[in-house]
Amino acid sequence: MINEGGIPIYDEHKTQSVSALSKEEEKEIEKMLDDFVKDMFNNDEDDDADDSEDIGYDEDSEDEEDSEDEEDSEDEEDSEDEEDSEEMEKDVFTTETPSDIIEQNTSLSVKVKILPPLAHPKAELDKLVGCQDIKTRIDELLALTRYNKMMRDAFPDAKQHEVSLHSIFFGRPGTGKTTVCKIFGSLLHQAGALSKGHVVVADRGTFIGTLWGDEERSVHQVLEKARGGVLMIDEAYLLNGKHDHDPGRLVIQMLMEVLADETQRDIAVVLCGYKEPMMRLLDTNPGLHSRFPNRFEFNDFTIDELLEITRRRINEYQYRFTDAAWQKFRDVLMAAYQVRDPQSWGNARFIANQLERIYIQHAQRCVNERPADSQQLLTLTPADIKPIEVPRPHQRIGFCV
Repeated sequence: MINEGGIPIYDEHKTQSVSALSKEEEKEIEKMLDDFVKDMFNNDEDDDADDSEDIGYDEDSEDEEDSEDEEDSEDEEDSEDEEDSEEMEKDVFTTETPSDIIEQNTSLSVKVKILPPLAHPKAELDKLVGCQDIKTRIDELLALTRYNKMMRDAFPDAKQHEVSLHSIFFGRPGTGKTTVCKIFGSLLHQAGALSKGHVVVADRGTFIGTLWGDEERSVHQVLEKARGGVLMIDEAYLLNGKHDHDPGRLVIQMLMEVLADETQRDIAVVLCGYKEPMMRLLDTNPGLHSRFPNRFEFNDFTIDELLEITRRRINEYQYRFTDAAWQKFRDVLMAAYQVRDPQSWGNARFIANQLERIYIQHAQRCVNERPADSQQLLTLTPADIKPIEVPRPHQRIGFCV
């Protein structure tokens, strides 16, 4: 309340009601306050205990963690090979892929195909159809490369065996040269012989330009992109032009100079092509014989090997042949194989082209018939098999004398 002078005064009734508390009531209130204060401090101690359990460490916990660390260390030592494999797999996906553009001059540029390294190249090599001699030769070369690394680590000052990675792949189209080259680069990378393991695929058109000096610029760029991996030159014999001043011969000369440089070790050059013209290339350039000591010959696939390739490819799409369809496919393949032109026979490429034709026929039939059973969408029937045209040998016309 406020008096006339504006000074607050107590309400007598309220003051009287407060002062009217008995001693027993006052003791009761004091006891309640004491209990409240004790409870408050007890709660604070409990909170501190909870915090210590969250962030604190007792001796038993430290012993357990030390024991776990020791076990983890032992496990790591036991699984070094697995970790190396995993690290190699990570390295495959973190390796930066170079640009695929070759600028021959200010107004002309061409593209090269760049194949990234494989995560599991040995598994890819083992599952290749045929190519047994090639698998053996690659294993031998890799064993010597790994042995050199072991000797270098154990005896740094000892003389090492010279291992040339440069190779020649003889074979017709479709025999697996590009596939093996990709595996080859990845295996050399895992063996520590190459720093990256990718493959740069080039041909005559990659190097030959329209202006003076294009070849030198192109060779320099291609080698730089292939550094740490494999430079694969397809149909390399085309660089050996018939004329003395053919620019392709200049490309071969520049490659020879690079291969002779001992500092250019972080690259493997693979020349590919038909055996006969490749041998002529080697004969006209004696230096190539010594620079390319590794020779791999890719033979034509047999009928059984082509059938196995077919099985694997249709399995990738979960297709299956009916018995009648499989027999018809075998007959089509046999007929094509018997009239093939050895110089233009596609081998595995023929299988790829024939299957593509079958897939198209199968898709068209399914769209038109709309089978009720969904499994029929994956079933190849005789109606789906239409033979593709096979190039035949050219008959020569001559005159008897």
